[in-house]
Amino acid sequence: MEKNEIIINELINRLNSKNRAERCAIFIWGVLIYSIAFSIFFSPCNIVTGGTTGLSLLLRDVFGIDTSVCVFVSSFVLLIIGYFLLGQSYAIKTFFGVILLPIFMNFSGIFQTFFDMTDLSLFLTVFFGGIMMGLGNGMILRSGYSIGGFQTLYQILYKYFGISIGKSTLWINGILIFISGFFFGFSKSLYAVIGLYISSWVTDKVMLETSITKTFYIVTKKEKEISQYIVDNLGYGVTVMNARGGYSNDQKKILMCAIPTRQYYQMKEVIQNIDKDVFYLITDTYEIYGGM
Repeated sequence: MEKNEIIINELINRLNSKNRAERCAIFIWGVLIYSIAFSIFFSPCNIVTGGTTGLSLLLRDVFGIDTSVCVFVSSFVLLIIGYFLLGQSYAIKTFFGVILLPIFMNFSGIFQTFFDMTDLSLFLTVFFGGIMMGLGNGMILRSGYSIGGFQTLYQILYKYFGISIGKSTLWINGILIFISGFFFGFSKSLYAVIGLYISSWVTDKVMLETSITKTFYIVTKKEKEISQYIVDNLGYGVTVMNARGGYSNDQKKILMCAIPTRQYYQMKEVIQNIDKDVFYLITDTYEIYGGM
């Protein structure tokens, strides 16, 4: 193993250890808020917004299976599949969420006793439920961990079939919401779409972005170390461009790299620690075509 690679790995481990407690706290609160939103707003009204929680509502109606049991079983099966197809690292980050979500769903069921939302109009139900679920989901994504479930399926489809996560999310959840119309009525399916949109919008705001991809433009004297980190640790390509300082007239290197938003925070922290004098610009990227 090269010296630069050893240094980068040590740096990543040190950053992960330093932030682990904070990220775990954000993750736990996110899962709790997500569970309460599902139990108070969506579950009593049988509004299916997708994912394993939405699937659990359908199975509860057809077979009488408890929603938390359904979520645990389906997520655990997908976790095992993900372990073999996506690797041990992904499974470790997801395992905690697979266990925690059903527990919190059972626990948050007691809130239904104190907060009966069935008297609310369906629009207010999906509006406030979408806000609360989006807040929880945004905190989960920001922590760097995952609650698994259909997210594992989306990752598998992306890795092995090249289907973007956005498209697979749209199609799978869309099919689930459409099927729910036959069980709970198509008017609720339309409200579910509204709730899903509100939840997605709030998730983006919590994550402090408006796009699913970020493009970094990095000016650094340590282009080899940063390039090695992006390619070897994140698995993305880097374009190296020559540049010249307008004031100093010094020759510099600019690295350009597009990465998923969920790795935005990790990328920032690592490159700042690799090069204390680094200068970078980050932009929202809405579409990427081709490659270099």
